[in-house]
Amino acid sequence: MRGVSSAGRYTRRQFLKQGAGVAAAAGLGPGLLSALLAGCGRQQATRRGLRADLVRGALSVALDADVQTLDPAMHRSRTVEAVVRNLCDGLVARDAEMRYVPQLAESWEVQGDTRWVFRLRQGVTFHDGSPFTADDVTFTIDRIIGAIPGLPPSPRKDLLGPVSGAEALDPHTVAIVTEGPYPILHKKLVFQEICPRAYFEKVGPDEFARNPVGTGPFRLVEWVPGERIVVERFSEYYGGSPEVPPVGPAELAGVIFRPLEEAATRLVSLEAQEVDVAVNVPPDQADRVDALPNAQLSVAEGTRTHFVGLNCARKPFSDRRVREAMRYAVDPRPIVEQFLLGRAQALPGILVPIAFGYDDSLPEPRQDAGKARALLREAGHPDGLDVTFDCEATDKRMAEAIAGAMAEAGVRAEVRVWKKDNLLNQLRRQERDMFLTSWGNSSLDPSGILPVLFRSDGYSNFFGYRHSAVDRLLEEADRAMDPDARARRYVQVQRILHDDTPTCFHFAQEELYGVSDRVSNFHARPDGMLPMHDVSLAAEA
Repeated sequence: MRGVSSAGRYTRRQFLKQGAGVAAAAGLGPGLLSALLAGCGRQQATRRGLRADLVRGALSVALDADVQTLDPAMHRSRTVEAVVRNLCDGLVARDAEMRYVPQLAESWEVQGDTRWVFRLRQGVTFHDGSPFTADDVTFTIDRIIGAIPGLPPSPRKDLLGPVSGAEALDPHTVAIVTEGPYPILHKKLVFQEICPRAYFEKVGPDEFARNPVGTGPFRLVEWVPGERIVVERFSEYYGGSPEVPPVGPAELAGVIFRPLEEAATRLVSLEAQEVDVAVNVPPDQADRVDALPNAQLSVAEGTRTHFVGLNCARKPFSDRRVREAMRYAVDPRPIVEQFLLGRAQALPGILVPIAFGYDDSLPEPRQDAGKARALLREAGHPDGLDVTFDCEATDKRMAEAIAGAMAEAGVRAEVRVWKKDNLLNQLRRQERDMFLTSWGNSSLDPSGILPVLFRSDGYSNFFGYRHSAVDRLLEEADRAMDPDARARRYVQVQRILHDDTPTCFHFAQEELYGVSDRVSNFHARPDGMLPMHDVSLAAEA
C-alpha cells in the first residue's frame, strides 16, 4: 500500500476546514461534524478507561450496522459474524481466495454417507485458559441443532442441514452425524464457531452473549452497544490455520469496531483518519475514496444478491400474473448502471454467476411495459396497481428509481423507509407485500440461499412462498453426493423460481471498503468477513 508521511496527513483542524465538501455531501453542519469526530476519537476512548497502549495500537473499523449479540450461535447477521469470527474460531475456515481450510480441525474424513470424523488441533486454549476439546465441539453442534434441553435451537440451525448430532470419540476426535448424505458439511461448518461448554454452562446464555469466550486471535475487552466493541490480541493464540500464513498471535494490539450506520459518517471518519477501515462504501463514493491522500479503495466481487421481493401469500402478489407483471415492469440494468456506476451486475435470478450450479440459460431481465399492463389487466387490475414499496434507509434512492421506472407499466409504488432490523423482523413475519432487500451467500453454494429463502419452512422465507417441487428438489440437492446431480436440481429450482417470480430486479454489488494507508494486509473479501489476524498497522509518526 502506498505510504503517507506525517506531513501529508490532515490535522483535525485542516480536515474540518478542507473537508467541507464531504460534510456538505453528508448533510452535516460544522458543529455536528465536530461532535461526530470527537465521539470517534482515540483520545476519548482512553479517557473512558481503555488502556492507552491498546488504543494506540488498535485498528478502528467503521461498521455499517450495530450488533445485537456476540453469541456466535444466536444471530443471522453478517455484521455479527464478521466481528465474532475474530473472537471465536471454527473447525473449518476460508482463506482470502474462499478456499476451505482446516482451522480448529486438523483434518476430516467421511465414513459412509452420514458420518464425518474430525481430528482436532491439540494445544489450543480458550481465552479463559481452558483447553479446547471434543466436548466443546459436541456441545456447540448440539446447541445449534436444539438438542440441549432448556436451550433453543440456533437461528443458524438450517446452515447445518441434516446434522443430527455429534459424538466425542476421544478428547481430540469428534464425529458429526447427519440424517442422510450431506456432501457439503465442511462448507457449512465455516459458519459455526466453537463455544466452550464449561464457560457457557457457568455463566449462562445471556452473559455469554455479552461476554463470549472463544479460541480466536482476539479476546473481548468491552462491548458498549451502539458505540463500540473493543478486542485485544490473545497472546496465547495457537496461530490459526497453518494453510493461512502467517501462523501465530495477531499483529495488531487490538481492534475497535464502531457502528456508524450512515455511509456519509463512515467516509467522513475515514477521511479524518478517525477510523482505519470503513465498510460498505457507496459505489458513487468509490472514486472519491480512492483519491484520498491517506486512504484507498479495496474491492472484491460481491456474493450478496439484492432483489425486490413479493409476498406470494397476500394479495395482490398471491396472483402469479401480478408477480410476472412486476418482472416485466422494470429493467434493472440501466438503474444499476446509473446508481451503482458499474460497481454491480444485474442478474436474471437470485444466484450470482460464480455460484455452484448457476443457470446461465435464464433470460436476461428486460422491461416490457405493455406486457406488464396486459398481465395486470388479465389479473383484474385494468387501471394498474397501487402498492407500498418497503426498504431500508440506505436503499431509498434505489427504491425510488425502481418505483419511478415501474410507473410506465401502471405500477404506482409508494416508497416507505425502515430501519434495517425493523424491516428484517417484519419480513421474517411475512408482513410486507413488496420490498427491496438482499441476502448474502458467501458459501457460493446454492444451499446457502435457496433453501433459506424459498423452501416452505425456510428461515428467511420472506415471501410466504410454497412450492412442493422446490422443496423436494432442494432436499434432493442437499443429499446428493454427486456434484452434477446437485447442480441439475439447483438449475431446476432456478427455472421454477423464474417462472413463479417471488423475486425480481436482481443485482449483485461489489464489496467496497475504504482502507487507510497505514493499514497493511487488509483485503476486501467476497464473503464480507473482517479477519484481522494477519492485518498490521503502521505506528503513528
